[in-house]
Amino acid sequence: MKKMIDNLSEIRAWIEQPRDISRLTSNDEFMKLIVELMNFSLYLLRVGASLAPSDRAAESGYSKRAAIIVAHMVRTAKLYEGALVFVADGKGELAAIFIRLAMETVVRMEYMIQSKAKSSTSRSFVVTSYRPEKEIVDDLGRKARTRALTPIEERIIRKIRSRLRQDRISLKALRERHRWELDGKNFRTILGEVWSEDLYSYAFGSGSHSVHGDWYDLSQYHLARAGGRYQPKLTYEAPDPRYACPLTAICLRGLTNYLRWSQSDPDGVVSSIAERLQRLNLSLDRAHEKYLSR
Repeated sequence: MKKMIDNLSEIRAWIEQPRDISRLTSNDEFMKLIVELMNFSLYLLRVGASLAPSDRAAESGYSKRAAIIVAHMVRTAKLYEGALVFVADGKGELAAIFIRLAMETVVRMEYMIQSKAKSSTSRSFVVTSYRPEKEIVDDLGRKARTRALTPIEERIIRKIRSRLRQDRISLKALRERHRWELDGKNFRTILGEVWSEDLYSYAFGSGSHSVHGDWYDLSQYHLARAGGRYQPKLTYEAPDPRYACPLTAICLRGLTNYLRWSQSDPDGVVSSIAERLQRLNLSLDRAHEKYLSR
């Protein structure tokens, strides 16, 4: 505990250091400061995910409904760490992949929080995660009617059945399910309820280029055009604040909302530092936009 308090004090002192970000004159200067900020943000995300609201939760864990939200916070911290690794390593297009993944995780977590993790939403979240397994079960069922299943196929079906039993879902219920969206809502609808549907194209939709590797992504990052022909491009784009700042804003927002829900930061120690980091992050983002407009 003392180590954590000392670390939080260090972050607070770093935020309070006098600095004039309007005088930053290069991408490298921006990124040096932003990587420091990301390291501190990652520490807060990890601390926030590990805090427990009570001794009982700390010792014996959470109910399944609460654990779904907790797991989203853990996933957010891990995704952010993955992005930071690539940012620090100068591999911008790999870091960009994490923005969409983190946004989906935080938005879904906030949707679960707003729904107060009601049993129907939690149940929907669990059941709809089995869509690939439903297709596997259907395919192996068809094959089993014409031939004996191979040992690998038998292991696959046993594993699926074991997971279904853990979640109290019958094979019959899985086979009969036809809708595979959380509470019957697609992500655009959920985003509109939690944040704003306008962000779908600008933030989430555009992130599909990096995740799926479509022509937009391939032609921008992985090919070099010479006249009307193309050559492989194995170098990386240098990360800049346009990768790091939106990702940080998304994850710090998720953290403050998570802590409010979990009530695991009753004195607001972690939340207040997260909010101050968020303000610095947004200031850096705005300063970088002005730098690009010079």
